[in-house]
Amino acid sequence: MRILLCEDEDKMRELLRKFFEKAGYFITEARDGEEALEAFYTEKFDLVVLDWMMSKFSGIEVAQQMKQERAVKILMLTAKNLPEDEVQALVTGVDDYLAKPFHATVLLARAAKLLGVIQQDLSQPLLFIPNEQRVLLNSVALSLTKREYEMLYYLYQNQGLALTREQILLSVWGADHENDERTVDSFIRILRDKIGKAYIQTVYGTGYRFEIPQK
Repeated sequence: MRILLCEDEDKMRELLRKFFEKAGYFITEARDGEEALEAFYTEKFDLVVLDWMMSKFSGIEVAQQMKQERAVKILMLTAKNLPEDEVQALVTGVDDYLAKPFHATVLLARAAKLLGVIQQDLSQPLLFIPNEQRVLLNSVALSLTKREYEMLYYLYQNQGLALTREQILLSVWGADHENDERTVDSFIRILRDKIGKAYIQTVYGTGYRFEIPQK
């Protein structure tokens, strides 16, 4: 997923870029409000991380122009931490507001929430975006059918549990399904081809278990 990172302090911008890139995001940098708008009009971004106090155009001015142009999620970062400052930013249309100093894990969690990403460990390569029914593997969207997504998401939600084929059939296809257990096996083979074999383990005599591989 693509993030436009707008920060006029070089060291802070470099630090933020490293945080996001380690979490698997693609970053475009902007050093001031003018560069931020130029990048925004040129490329499409999933999220804009925007410093308030920038030269040429302030973060508030940039946010206003971006929101007028198209729908985009904006996370405002700033040393301005008074309640009225946060209110001003939110009234402008900013989607979230984070006062400096902040911890990297909080920043990543706020960004993930705005992006609709659900995953406890954001450094893992597999990311689920439920509101879009998409899955990213190493930041690349997987080509999944609706049913493949539903099965993978169900397995993920129950990771660590040994699930029977009948449980999977009932949860993914519903109680009135007419499939047999071989259908589950077929879909598991497809999913393993697409995400790799390490995520879905066979539990002999029972069914399958989803696990995030340990690094």
